Amino acid sequence: MQSVDLHLLPHFDALISLRSVSKAAAQLGITQPAMSSALSRLRHLFGDPLLIRHGNSLLPTERAMHLHREFRPFLEAWRSETLAGSDFDPAAAHKRYSLYASDYIQFVALPGLVARLRAVAPNIRLRVLPPTPHGGLDMLTQNHIELYIGHYPDPPDSLRACFLFEESACCLVRAGHPLLARPWNMDTFLDHEHIDAVGHSGYFNIQLDAALSEQGRRRRVAMVLSSYLAVPFVVRDTDLVATLPASMASALAPSSGTVVLPAPLPLPRLRISLFWHERHQADAPHAWLRRFILQEADALAGRHGVARAPGKD
Repeated sequence: MQSVDLHLLPHFDALISLRSVSKAAAQLGITQPAMSSALSRLRHLFGDPLLIRHGNSLLPTERAMHLHREFRPFLEAWRSETLAGSDFDPAAAHKRYSLYASDYIQFVALPGLVARLRAVAPNIRLRVLPPTPHGGLDMLTQNHIELYIGHYPDPPDSLRACFLFEESACCLVRAGHPLLARPWNMDTFLDHEHIDAVGHSGYFNIQLDAALSEQGRRRRVAMVLSSYLAVPFVVRDTDLVATLPASMASALAPSSGTVVLPAPLPLPRLRISLFWHERHQADAPHAWLRRFILQEADALAGRHGVARAPGKD
């Protein structure tokens, strides 16, 4: 980008993070027409529509997500270094942060993150809280937690967001399941009862049922669990079929005696982001931790095969 256009970077970040011209304008404290003008200039600059209307929503193009992924580390580093008190020393800091994350996020994301955090900031403490009936975003708004890691398609204007990674779905059955002797297709998938997990509001189960409904078909759900981690071990002892995040299913299949199968139809990926309240945006230690988590997302992609670049399915 030419230096004269660098002022558009915060506009680009807000537009792709919030997927809303009005919310991006509110976040930057400008008018909606001004943000619309910035979007027009960004589209001309990159030769891409960047945001495309889909129903009542705006969805980023593949090129927009690629650019956003490339620019976010620079933006976070710039913000952190230009904040008051940016001489923050993580090695000497004594801080405690409360995070909200489901058992799925704790299983997939936290092991490597905590190990690295202990190495560079041994006195920064994390308290990870499980899901509550009120939800993590309400806890952010009420200042009960500082960070939320998860999926939320339409965050309120008071929250900031940073994309971390996304997940595809797969199916899980017990070793020796009768369906393994048949061709794996939609009929085989629907001939058996299913088990659902409600982590992240049952994202894959909702997407799956919506896709089946479009085809005039439906599943028979025999059980719903609140924990993703329990699902493989219940599947192991039954003929139930589960649909889960692929990274978790693949990691637990060997220990649970289960078999991973592809989803029988394309499903939208689960998009995981880091959320925080605007009140913490100018806090240097908080900004350092956000950037640290963002950097850890790159390592996560290597360990579990989750996608840092959003896919096409």
